[in-house]
Amino acid sequence: MLHTCKSKPRRIGIVYPEINGWTGGSKFIRMLIHSLGNVCEAAETELYVLSDRKELRHSGLPTVRVIPVAAPCYFRGESSLRQMLSLPEKSALFDAARKHQISLVLPVRTAPFRSSGLKTIGWIPDFQHVYLPELFSEGTRAYRDYTYRQLADQCALVMLSSRTALEDFAAFAPEHAHKGRVVSFPSLFAFEHLQDNVFETQQKFRIPAKFALVANQFWRHKNHELVIEAVRQLRHGGIRVPVVITGVPVDSRDPNNETTSRILQAVASAGLLQQVVVLGMVSEPDLANLMRTAAILIQPSRFEGWSTIIQECKAIGRPLICSDIPTHREQAPDALGFFPSDRADKLADLLAANWPTLEPGPNQMAENAALAAEREFGRQHGESLLTICQEAVRT
Repeated sequence: MLHTCKSKPRRIGIVYPEINGWTGGSKFIRMLIHSLGNVCEAAETELYVLSDRKELRHSGLPTVRVIPVAAPCYFRGESSLRQMLSLPEKSALFDAARKHQISLVLPVRTAPFRSSGLKTIGWIPDFQHVYLPELFSEGTRAYRDYTYRQLADQCALVMLSSRTALEDFAAFAPEHAHKGRVVSFPSLFAFEHLQDNVFETQQKFRIPAKFALVANQFWRHKNHELVIEAVRQLRHGGIRVPVVITGVPVDSRDPNNETTSRILQAVASAGLLQQVVVLGMVSEPDLANLMRTAAILIQPSRFEGWSTIIQECKAIGRPLICSDIPTHREQAPDALGFFPSDRADKLADLLAANWPTLEPGPNQMAENAALAAEREFGRQHGESLLTICQEAVRT
């Protein structure tokens, strides 16, 4: 009985950092709050959110306790002295967790502390810098390598979002491969209500009744230009496929926004200004409406750890065409088709074969069934995650 008590985390802390420019990251954290929040109460475990975001108290998330995290205070020269004496740096995050007697903190993305006294679960979204090194500076690649190795070394366990990512983790840090755990995540649609006026966004942006949607941030590996070239080829062959493109039009690795410029210029050069609508960043309700009403979603990305947009598409039962990368094969085995991420002609062939029979959404029957399945996935995710938390406390 004593062992069981000790193995159960009495208080779990979810880290909600500032995640600028990465909408999928913010959705992931909110999903964790929902998922764990739904199972913690029954398990007599308290859930806390470690964040300085005051708006979380009125965000509609499950009833959780928000702990403010303030920057640590140093006396003059303290940081250098700590380094010289091999002492850990101060951590406002871990100090706040200790103060509130939290047993476990997740998902930790950086672990620069030699000893914190807290159990932690790390999170590595993907190993993109290993597969696409040309998209990162040498310094960024070195920082990622260092950070990932620190997580593998210091965290009790490490969450990966796919079996593909777990294999990458085992190859990257074989001595810590036993710490890896696959926790594929559900969509926020499993937990949050969809708005009723689904056609409002189409009307607002004057979008055609039937269109294809590309909903990716404007990062180089997201591969927007391949879609534009495929649509150009289709029009040349007499097939007109209207396309809507959404996403944050910035990339921290691209300070001059060259990727965004190339996308806009590709649309103009292909003569598709009347056919391809580039909306940039839209609100979450607008994005949900676009996904629900689109005839098909295209995911052309060259690399993913676990695609938030694919999971959202699956959650509402809309048709999908994906690039042929291992994670997409794993995540969306029932997609209408897969195409090489460097072959616009193959994407054009898939669209030509499917476009005539595709219908605009929503398909209420398919959506209801998909949402029911996603909610069950969300329930299972929460239970699996709590089990992993319990395992981490025992290590």
